[in-house]
Amino acid sequence: MTASGFAAYDPEAWSSEFSGDLVIREAVEGDLGGLAGIELTGITRTRDSWAELIRRSQEDENRHLLIAEVDGALVAFAQAHFLAEHPIDRAPAGYYLAGVTVVPGFRRAGLGRALTVARIGWISGRSDEAWFFASVANAASIDLHREFGFQEALRAPAIHGVTFDAGEGILCRLDLQS
Repeated sequence: MTASGFAAYDPEAWSSEFSGDLVIREAVEGDLGGLAGIELTGITRTRDSWAELIRRSQEDENRHLLIAEVDGALVAFAQAHFLAEHPIDRAPAGYYLAGVTVVPGFRRAGLGRALTVARIGWISGRSDEAWFFASVANAASIDLHREFGFQEALRAPAIHGVTFDAGEGILCRLDLQS
């Protein structure tokens, strides 16, 4: 683990593809126990906060919470949602890919990529562009998104009100029209 709590990034370290049946779907109330059981890096979520997140994603057409199951076990989740222009740092309005979390035994097996494909597909039905931001120190996330064609739009100490341990974040945009 790195000081940030994330696994050390090693782009050459791929585990073999997981064996089993992969299902990616929208989260539902029945997923609460599985989501609450995932240990998050740097984020504390209670069972109640998970319940609220699931409820909001079901009721708000501009929010999307996906889970990945392998052989019926919840092994990853990811979000996408619309953010209005930030009133202070002026980060643009748009649909943003928000964090992907994969449980340790299933990392580097393509789940993050599969969840990203699904979220980009969801956004493409709503917008001509997709956004994401991360700390400049999060090479794994930046590399993953570049594979899909995301291009750097700006760097700043805060993006959508989020500050970064490395002191700078990177905001990237994907043109969905091409």
